[in-house]
Amino acid sequence: MASLRNLSAFLAIVLCLSMPLAESKHRRIDAHAERMKEIRQAVRDGKAQSVMYELESITRDNPKDVEAWVLLSKAYTDLDMSSSGGKMIGKAMDAAKNAVAVAPTNSTALKNLAELHAQRGNFKEALTLIDRAIASPIQDPFVYKSKALMLSEIKRDKEAVIAWNKFASIHPAANTSPNQMDDGALIYARGGLTDKACALYDKLNAVQPSEKWILKKAEAYDMGGKTKEAIGVYTELIRLHPSDELALMERAKLKSKLGKHKEALVDMDAAIKEMPTSKMYLERASIYEKLGNAKMAQRDREKARE
Repeated sequence: MASLRNLSAFLAIVLCLSMPLAESKHRRIDAHAERMKEIRQAVRDGKAQSVMYELESITRDNPKDVEAWVLLSKAYTDLDMSSSGGKMIGKAMDAAKNAVAVAPTNSTALKNLAELHAQRGNFKEALTLIDRAIASPIQDPFVYKSKALMLSEIKRDKEAVIAWNKFASIHPAANTSPNQMDDGALIYARGGLTDKACALYDKLNAVQPSEKWILKKAEAYDMGGKTKEAIGVYTELIRLHPSDELALMERAKLKSKLGKHKEALVDMDAAIKEMPTSKMYLERASIYEKLGNAKMAQRDREKARE
């Protein structure tokens, strides 16, 4: 009986001692999770440099932390694009490969490595990896967006549209986020779905008014062979902003495409009056050539070289 009491007392002491340790461990886990959330946001906001060294420390201390490897890879990639001139891309690839080595079926890790291969122009390997990411047990919905963009880059436009539609069916951002809608509109335009692309640009201009959406809508019409509709978009923009040199130049190019070279020349004269750049002079030179005026074409080429 005494031995039972002693055992109970011993267990009570062990329990009392272990509870603070367990609570301390939980606090550390919670603190790490909260910090990773902050790091994730910093990388997303383009502040990779501020967290890069911390991520390097985390991966040294815990080399099986998949998310830390992925975020470190993204941090290296962002730094490479902003300032290092290609020096960090190797580190980004190594970090991405480490993430996949730790978790070979992790959809986000596979997607990240695939995107780096695509960035290097290795689309065959990129698509192989993205298909592995799609086959993962727990799927990152953005794998379909990545696949759509990759397919679009290599002009497999119909397949790109299918992949994008899958992304749009499972993630609301495809129809609410300006960045996602912009990507989707380009994929639709390249895939020949001009009206769907233009509808997205209209939606973008409604929620985030900007001239760039109007210009992209005109480009989508032109891409889809609807030159007159594209001219109409530029005409409406010029009506609102008569001195918009970019819209004037783009409308001139389209008018020239339709053989309306004299009308195109009027637009180019107005554009050059607003912004006399080398590009403007070269564009007008090409129109003068089509009108058979070699002397004026040569004069504009000389001005472009000044």
